[in-house]
Amino acid sequence: MDAHRIAVDYWDNAYADGMYADAAPDPFVDRILAVVAPGTSGVEIGCGNGRNLIPLHRAGLDLIGVDPSRTALRQLAGREPGLTLVHGTQDDLPAGRRYDLVIGIQVHQHGTRAAARALLRGSLALVAPGGLFALRTASAETEAVEAHEVLDTTADGGHTYRYLAGFKAGLTVHYYGRRELEDLLAEFEPVRPLCAEYSDRRELPAGRWAHWEAIVRRPGCGRGERRRARH
Repeated sequence: MDAHRIAVDYWDNAYADGMYADAAPDPFVDRILAVVAPGTSGVEIGCGNGRNLIPLHRAGLDLIGVDPSRTALRQLAGREPGLTLVHGTQDDLPAGRRYDLVIGIQVHQHGTRAAARALLRGSLALVAPGGLFALRTASAETEAVEAHEVLDTTADGGHTYRYLAGFKAGLTVHYYGRRELEDLLAEFEPVRPLCAEYSDRRELPAGRWAHWEAIVRRPGCGRGERRRARH
């Protein structure tokens, strides 16, 4: 069984067991809404069962949800009818299409270093000129308290773990260093500059979560700028 299949099975089972069923939106949702105009269209990569997509949609954003878990998408469709949902990954979106807003909340860390970085680069490639990319992802400052093996540690500050125990058992997670993310986002202009967010774990064993957040813009003439240029 390949790593992708293992990950999909993990998330199908987790959502079937009630993951995020009653969870509040990530606070990053409010930070997105503070800089994105209502009516903006785009896509959320790894939307799950709608913890973040539903409040973004209800705030007036016109978003497509993409997720490889059929279980999550069935739950989402039941909770918020009328959404456009795509079963699969960003590779299953229409070829060549670009979006004014691309969102990834705690999804671009999944897999090996190579896989996570490829996912991030693929999401960045979906952003239209003048469009925004909103990212929240795992930081290398996270305290990994569950049993794990270290797959790599790199000079740019990143490292990758495969978890052997705890609720992530069987998953591979890449934790980004600051310099690593700065290099990956270098072609984009900061709207909300890269910053670290920390939170204590609510469950045992004790520890601290650390995430990177950034909202960046692809340079170029977006839809609004094109309309103004014609007048």
